Amino acid sequence: MKLITDPNRFFEELKYKDVRLRYPVVILTSLATLLTAYQYTLATKVSQALPEELNKFFVIGAYIGMVGSFIGIFAVWLILAVIMHGLSTFFGGRGIFRRTFEFVGYGFFPSLIGSAITVPMVAYYIANAEVPEIGLITLQQNPDVMKTVALSLIPKEAIYSNLVVNFAVTLWSLTIWSFAVRHARDVGLREAFLCALIPTAIFGAYQVWSILKLL
Repeated sequence: MKLITDPNRFFEELKYKDVRLRYPVVILTSLATLLTAYQYTLATKVSQALPEELNKFFVIGAYIGMVGSFIGIFAVWLILAVIMHGLSTFFGGRGIFRRTFEFVGYGFFPSLIGSAITVPMVAYYIANAEVPEIGLITLQQNPDVMKTVALSLIPKEAIYSNLVVNFAVTLWSLTIWSFAVRHARDVGLREAFLCALIPTAIFGAYQVWSILKLL
């Protein structure tokens, strides 16, 4: 696949074709599904620690969170595309937003690969972990006990592995997005790299922060 071996050639050939969002949508949908599966596994495990009378409310809240996360992935796609498209105007970028939106979607392919590695690994640890039973009195006295239980399900080794994978994924995505902006907006590679660097750094920093919260 040229997106992996030669992203410059991939986007150079693609820009002469009609805008097609099908493949980026498949990438984002697959990524969102993996992340939702992780959240489901975690929520199901944590719910086992709750008293029966609170279990249903927790599960409903978890489902709402999963739907929000699924939709949120597509919101991130839109936001990154808007930022890269907007920044490229300062370098004389030309081209329609739909093309930028399409090309930016391909930049989530590394995240899909990274999640395909980390999610099953973390899900395995969660599924095999033991959770303590938490009573109503304990919850009332220490509302953060649920967070403590959730964090205890994932060993630090897995968290550090996620950080390494996340760093590699961020660099890979930056490479793809640089060529994506270059050909979507008809700017130089240096300018395209600068346009992709800022949103990628913010996105990558948020992901690292999310992982570090588990430590």
